[in-house]
Amino acid sequence: MSPTLLILGGGLMGRLSALALSEPGLWPKPARIRLLEKGSFSPDQELYQPKAAFAAAAMLSPLAESVLLEQDLVEMGYRSMQLWQQWQQQLPDFGLQQQGALLLAHPQQQHLLLHLVSQIKTQPNYQPKWLTKTELTTLEPSLAGRFQHGCFLPGEGQLNNQAFLQHALRLLQQRGVALEAQSSVEFKGDELWCNGRLETADLVIDCRGLGASTELPQLRPVRGEVLRVKAPAVQLSRPVRLFHPRYALYIAPKGEGLFVVGATELESADQSGPSVRSTLELLSALYSVDPAFAEAEILSVQASARPALPTHRPAISNQPGLIRVNGLYRHGYLLGPALAEQVVGQALLQLSEAKELCYG
Repeated sequence: MSPTLLILGGGLMGRLSALALSEPGLWPKPARIRLLEKGSFSPDQELYQPKAAFAAAAMLSPLAESVLLEQDLVEMGYRSMQLWQQWQQQLPDFGLQQQGALLLAHPQQQHLLLHLVSQIKTQPNYQPKWLTKTELTTLEPSLAGRFQHGCFLPGEGQLNNQAFLQHALRLLQQRGVALEAQSSVEFKGDELWCNGRLETADLVIDCRGLGASTELPQLRPVRGEVLRVKAPAVQLSRPVRLFHPRYALYIAPKGEGLFVVGATELESADQSGPSVRSTLELLSALYSVDPAFAEAEILSVQASARPALPTHRPAISNQPGLIRVNGLYRHGYLLGPALAEQVVGQALLQLSEAKELCYG
């Protein structure tokens, strides 16, 4: 018989898990997969609930993040880069780039940049490279004359997350995955209820993020704030991180003059709009990178809460008939594909063991 899989949560992790579990040829008989979302799946639909997946800059920066990540997670990040390349071959273009990234600082913050680069866990094929003023200008001509030095991180990348999330939904529909919006789920002991109805499945994969806080009380929300601006006059071709006394600003060029800008990280579940102070600080730092941003059109100002565990590491937990994956924190796009790959391995193991118990 075909296995029945129930995936809870239609954000990034839920969609990645659904894509990985619906891969043709994975099951002897195609699995019957349902993807349940509490609100709607797209921001342009009614009852949409803000998701960190849509607001994120979707930067793929294993080398830069290695300052905070343990080596095993850095390696997961590089595995995710490979998996993103595989997804790009199956989906319409979602702006996957891997042209490296730049770390910059104004003279008064050079010590912050030096300290951070000294903490990067260099990898066999990826090592930071310091750039002279001339080399920096050659790499990004629009930065000419504003920075004396920079550090280039090879292999870093990014993608257009909003395009990916929409393309993923369409592929899931083509594969026969049932997309069920307005599905409010609740665990009552070992039972799963959805909209007042008892649900049954061979395996449940819980990817609800902060929606699983009742079952995972150690989860906490970490708020992030992001601007999207249109600046056709700015010619940056790769992500840039600028070190500031209070935070590290990032600028991710998404093509056609669109830039995603962010930095702030607050321990808060508040999903109201960003504050005037944080917005002004972001815009001021943005202008210091390239004065041409002064004429940029502000398209949106967004805030979202990301699920974090005390260790700041993602976690996959197993019990019979249930897999939970959570705690992606600020590394959803960097670690998500590799985590989805692990979910597949654990799902196959659980269902094969269950089959042996039934027929052994």
